[in-house]
Amino acid sequence: MLLALLAACGVFGPVPAGALVEPYDPALLITDEEFNDPYAMSCDQIQAFLNERPGVLKGFVDGDKSAAQHICEQANRFAINPRLLLTMIQKEQGLLTAQSPSDYAINWAAGCGPGWDSTRGFGVQMECAARTLRRRFDNAALGQMVDGVTPMNRATLALYRYTTHVAGNLDFWKIWTRYWPASAATSVPTEIVVDSRFVEAAPKLVNDCRKGWLVGARGGDGHHFVTPNVASPAESTNSVIWRPNLPRAGVYQVQVFVPNRAALVWTCGGGNPVWDTSSARYTVKHRDGETTYAVNQAPLHDAWVNIGAYYFNAGMDGYVRLSDVTGEPSLTRYVSFDDVKFIFMGQ
Repeated sequence: MLLALLAACGVFGPVPAGALVEPYDPALLITDEEFNDPYAMSCDQIQAFLNERPGVLKGFVDGDKSAAQHICEQANRFAINPRLLLTMIQKEQGLLTAQSPSDYAINWAAGCGPGWDSTRGFGVQMECAARTLRRRFDNAALGQMVDGVTPMNRATLALYRYTTHVAGNLDFWKIWTRYWPASAATSVPTEIVVDSRFVEAAPKLVNDCRKGWLVGARGGDGHHFVTPNVASPAESTNSVIWRPNLPRAGVYQVQVFVPNRAALVWTCGGGNPVWDTSSARYTVKHRDGETTYAVNQAPLHDAWVNIGAYYFNAGMDGYVRLSDVTGEPSLTRYVSFDDVKFIFMGQ
């Protein structure tokens, strides 16, 4: 508690909002701003971080998603810092460094409900840990004592309610400061990109003729996908939603990326799509309703297209949706899907 006492006496002054908490104080592990920073690491940065560690997670896949994808997706979903999940999986099971972990270590990677069938599996663990940490933070009532410590902020209390003893939280602090010695909450981003790997796709996004999706790589750092078009909503089978987690309410310009899909050839039969659609119908769900904007994808190759500026509430209420409906004769055109960008313009 020495740091807190010195601060109270005016020796150091208050801890800066985005600063790493050092030296170690069991009552102040990380700042609230660091806890609530889902943009501290991008999906690619998480993968790069895992690539630099000796552990098995660099190449680990659960279901159809990599470890980095699971971490990134759940951090974004629950608006927490992905470093929390990375630290938890090292604290609980040492997975950042373990090259041959046990099945138990993988199945309960974050120590969330260990031994319960309902929380078994790496991807489920990331969801469980992110959801639990978010709830612990949101429901934190300062003044509680845990293992003889009275946390000074909600982030620290959330960590103590997840791991209810000083020793475990000291381990957390040691791992956090080892990997991110200059850690600080990032500023509120002005540009949010929803990666095509994390869209809400119906049916599930797999490279499968029966599902109607054809997936291809893009520049080594992402992927895009296509589906054949249909003429009317009654024939529609495929659609995608890009749902951002917006850090603040305001007006956002929405841009959609149209990839160069020349390398993708539909070999599934049931039609012969050759050209790109001239009428990809993007529907934007914003605070004031829905707006549909048609984009001629045919002449575009690896290009961002501005489809308007709209007012969005903070959080995940708003989205962009695109389906296979174009109005052109069915199964004659491709509809291409890739990233969507939300650029903050002001309030």
